[in-house]
Amino acid sequence: MTAQPHLSTDDIQRAVALPPPVVDVRRTVLPNGVRVLTDRVADAASVTLAVWAGIGGRDESAEGAGSSHFLEHLLFKGTERRNALDIALEIDGVGGDMNAYTSSEYTAYYARVPASEYDVASEILLDVVAEPALRPGEFDGEREVILEELAAADDDPEDLVGVRLFEALFPDDPLGREVLGSVESIEALTRDDVASFFGEWYCPTNLVVTGSGLIDHDRLVDEVAARFGGAPTGAAPRRTTPPPAVTTTVRDDRGGELAHLALGWRTRGALHADRFALTVLNHVLGSGPSSRLFQTVREERGLTYSIVSGLTQYSDAGALTVQCATGTAKAAELLEVVEAQVEELRRNGIRPDELDRAKRSLRGALVLGLEDPSSRGARLGISETVRGEVVPVARHLELIDAVGVDDVAAAAAEVFGSPRVLSIVGPGGLEHLG
Repeated sequence: MTAQPHLSTDDIQRAVALPPPVVDVRRTVLPNGVRVLTDRVADAASVTLAVWAGIGGRDESAEGAGSSHFLEHLLFKGTERRNALDIALEIDGVGGDMNAYTSSEYTAYYARVPASEYDVASEILLDVVAEPALRPGEFDGEREVILEELAAADDDPEDLVGVRLFEALFPDDPLGREVLGSVESIEALTRDDVASFFGEWYCPTNLVVTGSGLIDHDRLVDEVAARFGGAPTGAAPRRTTPPPAVTTTVRDDRGGELAHLALGWRTRGALHADRFALTVLNHVLGSGPSSRLFQTVREERGLTYSIVSGLTQYSDAGALTVQCATGTAKAAELLEVVEAQVEELRRNGIRPDELDRAKRSLRGALVLGLEDPSSRGARLGISETVRGEVVPVARHLELIDAVGVDDVAAAAAEVFGSPRVLSIVGPGGLEHLG
């Protein structure tokens, strides 16, 4: 067997840091404000199209909570030319996939089809977003579906502990609300309420259309212009920065044998320069099997089956969170170990070897994601909708490389020095926690 050449760490980093051979991103803004972005992959076998409406749960009134998610459901019920069955038959008939999801700051609608079936995805997706029927007869049926979603979420302690955490992290602010809305708000919403919400916010200034894979940018621009080019610009939502969190513990006593724990700290938003340092910090803390929390809590101590940290970043605010579960007898020890790891990071930051490993992982994940046209399209849509720009891949890699130990230490000191929120969902008798 021929010996393989030895690669140094620098060699590996340079290899990973190279952008893929084709990164062909184009951006066009129509006169009324609709933005069209494409990332062409010449050898792709598929096309992914998406419409991103820059409106979400944080833009709703308390009475209208859940309107964005309700619209997500209703748009797939049909247009003036198609009903829900027609849409399903056309997409399924070409082996494609069409779906949507709602977040606090945007709602995304997407379709992925073989490249040869581009016309099917373009025609249906743009029709669904431009001219939804919003038929009154379908409204009440979809209301029942959403109420079932809410009931399922309330029955899932793993989901519920996160909901309660964000309610406390963003007190008295829409960012702390569940994007599904509440039973009360969904029951009170009328078809006219949701139609008015659509008419006000699904306007050109809030719309981003993306295409990725074997895509023709100019053709997509022409099709978007034909659908939306004559619409008035409209207004963007006016958002206020949420008030700060305060140290608190929230409990929701439920049955079962496990104590579900979620801890959270507020961070800066997706527009702040420290977002790359925060991403590294999150990686080292608990985002994978090499992380401190996984190795200490799961591998060394056996206190939980799963523990993970996550970084959620909105345009002007964010949160770093940790979530895990264990038997009630081990809950106090689990919480103690997690908080000890957090305190260690707050005091001393991370080691150089952890920094190098995290940056290599983040670079690798970015490059691997670019092999999937759908991931490329999501990168375009989320970046443009939340940050108003798409950072070129080469520049993104440079920003990851630029993060230093001191940057992560500063981020850790700031975040973990801020108020900590603890959410507990489980059986009674956990009052000693927190």
